[in-house]
Amino acid sequence: MSASLKNILLKIYSWPLVSTEKANQHQKKIRDTEWEAIQKYIQIGKFIDIGSGAGYALKKAAELGNTIYGIDPNPGEHGVGRTGSGFHIADVNIIQASAENIPFDDKIFDTVYSSHVLEHVEDANLSLSEIKRILKDEGVLIIGMPTASMAFINLTTNTLFTIHQRLINFFLSPFIKTGKTTFRQLFVPNSHSHANKTVFFDLKYYRVKNWKKIISKHFQIQKIIKPALYPYPEKIQF
Repeated sequence: MSASLKNILLKIYSWPLVSTEKANQHQKKIRDTEWEAIQKYIQIGKFIDIGSGAGYALKKAAELGNTIYGIDPNPGEHGVGRTGSGFHIADVNIIQASAENIPFDDKIFDTVYSSHVLEHVEDANLSLSEIKRILKDEGVLIIGMPTASMAFINLTTNTLFTIHQRLINFFLSPFIKTGKTTFRQLFVPNSHSHANKTVFFDLKYYRVKNWKKIISKHFQIQKIIKPALYPYPEKIQF
């Protein structure tokens, strides 16, 4: 394959993907919208973000007067303020850890915050048990997760804008460096949460009704904030 043809194919391949800077601008807008909806429920005191990424929510919480803590399996690799994003988040105390094993003592946090993490953990019930353990009896848990509408956006986005990527991956991966795509993935995108599942798993699992069922095993739900149409910040989409 000639270099010119390879470059043309790579340009075609990558056109639905926005730049890192643009993706982080999108991510910041998403997180700011979310923060505006929940900040009035935060109890000032000790605040922890489960799955804190690069610490953007921690920075916002500190501005309210909280003492901030964060855990993340891969600190700084995702979210607003990721490496090379152009956003400069002040140093914050982020410990490398998972939601299933939170390295803090019992009942010490006034507010536990976690956004778009529960769908990725290996054990949601264990994660919620750990969150309950570290939260004060009078404390507040603020937790965000994707909904079926987000999964539907993922399905339509992939169907309309990224099918050519899967075709290139499937037919040309022996010749150019792209990800591998199975025959099934040509027509049905992967799950946002689990590599071995499809987007149809998300359409069912992400329903608000299902999240209520999971969380109600551990907490009394006091308020549900209806979701906005949360987009994927890295891709062109509706």
